[in-house]
Amino acid sequence: MNSFLNKIFATLAVSATCVLASVDAEMEGMEVVSRDDGTFLIGSPTFYFDRALGAGGIHSESELWTPRKLRYRQLFNRLSVLPSWDPIETPSVWMKTGNEVGDLIYQDFLTDVEDRPINRTPILEVGARTPLFHGFWATFRLFQDDHYCFRSAYAYRQYQTDGQFSFFGENWPMFSSAYGGLGYTNDFINASVLAGMEYMWIFTESSRWIPVLYKPRIEARADFGNFSTTLVYENAEYQNHSKKENGERKEVNGSVIYSCGENCKRSMLQLSAGLAFRFVNDDGVVYTALENDRVLWPFLEMRVRPMDKLKFDVMFGVNDRDWLVQDSVEYQVPAFDKMDITVGAKNISGTRLNPIADTHEFFDGDTISLTASGRMNLLQGYVRFEDSLTTFLGFGLRGSFWAEHGAETFKTEKFVEDKIYTFRHGDVDRINSWIKGVTGEFWLKLWYEDMFNFTALTGFERIDGDEKRFEVNPAEFFVAFSADWLIKKMFRISHSLRYRSDAEWNLRSKDPFIVKGDWFWDATFEQRFPKYGISLAGSIIQALGKEVIETPNGEYSRIRFFCTAKKAF
Repeated sequence: MNSFLNKIFATLAVSATCVLASVDAEMEGMEVVSRDDGTFLIGSPTFYFDRALGAGGIHSESELWTPRKLRYRQLFNRLSVLPSWDPIETPSVWMKTGNEVGDLIYQDFLTDVEDRPINRTPILEVGARTPLFHGFWATFRLFQDDHYCFRSAYAYRQYQTDGQFSFFGENWPMFSSAYGGLGYTNDFINASVLAGMEYMWIFTESSRWIPVLYKPRIEARADFGNFSTTLVYENAEYQNHSKKENGERKEVNGSVIYSCGENCKRSMLQLSAGLAFRFVNDDGVVYTALENDRVLWPFLEMRVRPMDKLKFDVMFGVNDRDWLVQDSVEYQVPAFDKMDITVGAKNISGTRLNPIADTHEFFDGDTISLTASGRMNLLQGYVRFEDSLTTFLGFGLRGSFWAEHGAETFKTEKFVEDKIYTFRHGDVDRINSWIKGVTGEFWLKLWYEDMFNFTALTGFERIDGDEKRFEVNPAEFFVAFSADWLIKKMFRISHSLRYRSDAEWNLRSKDPFIVKGDWFWDATFEQRFPKYGISLAGSIIQALGKEVIETPNGEYSRIRFFCTAKKAF
């Protein structure tokens, strides 16, 4: 406890010169890289463990299905923002590029040959969206992120594919995506149809990286009135060139949802309902399966507000295999004008965290079950307090207690070593005992109009339970200092300095895989030219921290720099 307090006080002493901010992400969905309010462990752009401190439970947020994620990508058993096919809203043209710091471009001048590290890998993105023409618009985008790829590219992954596995370069990046399409927007409807091709590496429960080529992928969206619809067709080609295995999955997935309208939102009872669906047709060697080749997931959302400061929320979904309930109650305690006190409780119960995910994985003649018998229950209570002391200074705190029974985990039966990787056999299982946790967060904010915004943030969590059966033991505490400056509304500086304590993976290798705590610094510098609609931004990510692997079978998290040029019309 004394060492914990010493680290907190030492960090507070640094805060005078280091200041949470909106540091740019290298791609949408990669905001987790610079998150500082929990445990975020990155294996690649297509796989990470993301768990905010106050979330409760031991699962990753991307494992939990919610209606808010209807347009997220389904990557095996996770819901991911990246690779994003969300059309850019602003008519513009843009380009982004960057590299892991250590590239050979400048090493020739700075290092001797024997001391020179291996080549580092880049990202690249180009895209455009046209202005409206009688309501119609067009867009295209080509983007790939080579970061988190080099360690295993030549040691393992290149042998699984037949030749180059990306649109450009030879690094076998974790994803390489290109699409183009048309849309129509007016006061009533916003619709689009996008078509393209995509190279992707997906991480499975056995800890394998599986290459998938979507050729083609087509996504159609339409938002009109209170309805939102999505329809996706994917022709996914699977391969393992070293074993001469090939397979193909034709999949149709999507959703339709009716949301509560403006008049409904002003009433005491608010209702929304929807349907998510997947249909697959597999041929050849496909490494996962969906029971009965389909899943239909109808769900209902309801909010009851008997008074302005009291609300009850519930989401309920059920089909022939699974059910999932997420409900909460929240009350804003009447206080002084500038004081905000909120107390609440939430519950998550169900047979699966993600009922639309695949149900089986196939590995070396074994069938891994991705479903567990029984159900899970997560109960949480919390209180939040926030106050503005002056017109430029405020603080807040949040505390919570949670308990979970039947948490999803993995029952490992044996490990398989293959070159630099370790794979596992077994099944998804449950921890049929209670896991309990207590969390606390405190933040201090300082601001001046829209020119300056500073936040100091710290938090801790203590968990009691069968920790050896946790997929991940989360970090126990963190501290962070972040700030934004906007100078003459044309030059933005955003940066954050943060420390996260140790985290530990337990079930994907023979011995626990410990991710040591470390300091990180991220920063973005942006120059805006409002008269011409031009912005130029540069960001450095993961500075100060050691170059480490954050997930088993993952890739090195390295310091990297990227820059973006954008012209808005």
